[in-house]
Formats: sequence, structure tokens, C-alpha cells
Amino acid sequence: MPDTDLLQGRCHCGAVRLTVPATRFGIVACHCEDCQQLHGKFFAMIAADREAVRLEGEASVQRHDSSATVVRAFCRNCGSRLYKDAQGSPRLLLAAGLFGRHTGMRLRKHVWDASKPDWYELPALDAPGTP
Repeated sequence: MPDTDLLQGRCHCGAVRLTVPATRFGIVACHCEDCQQLHGKFFAMIAADREAVRLEGEASVQRHDSSATVVRAFCRNCGSRLYKDAQGSPRLLLAAGLFGRHTGMRLRKHVWDASKPDWYELPALDAPGTP
């Protein structure tokens, strides 16, 4: 995937749109308890350098301090999860589902997998590399 490829995503209602350069990091699945409670399952995310993220529809973005060091954003109109912003990180963790089915990326890594519930199993990853 060339560095110049762009991923374009949007919330469910279309009020918030995101454009980011395609990333070499791939998709990461977080199985922590916070993500389970907020998403009803794991959180599939794409790490993107924060200065490269172009966001349109700022008036529809609602932010929530989910901990002392993490802010999560969602669309105030439709409730779509948008991103996780960890204090001090150079990257935003964008909800992979915003970008549709054809990103050209693969699930590369599971994090907090010891916290996953017992009602699903983690698939083996065949994608090379980790973020």
C-alpha cells in the first residue's frame, strides 16, 4: 500500500468524516474491560499520527474523559465511536469500522487479550509484523 493512499471514513449518520493516510501499522484489537463496556466487544482500531488526521464535522464530536489519561470521542448525533486519545501518545486510535470493509489492512495484533470474555476465541493472526 503506497504511503500516499488515503483512508476515508465516517460515522453512521455522516456528520463526522475522517481522512487519514493509509498506515503500515494495520488494525489492532483491544480486549480491555473499558473497550468491552464501551463497544460491547473488543475495539478494532487503526493507529494514525494525530497531525495526519483530518476531521470534518467537529461540531458533532463529543468527547468523554474515560480515565485520567484517556479521552474517547463519539458522534453526538448517532453515537458512533470515533477514536481513543491517550495522553502523551503521538497517535490517535481510530475506530476501524468507520472506514468500511475495504481498507486493505489486516488485523495485526491483539492487546489486553487476557481480559477478553469467555464467549469468544481469538483467531490466529496470519498477518506479518506488529505495530
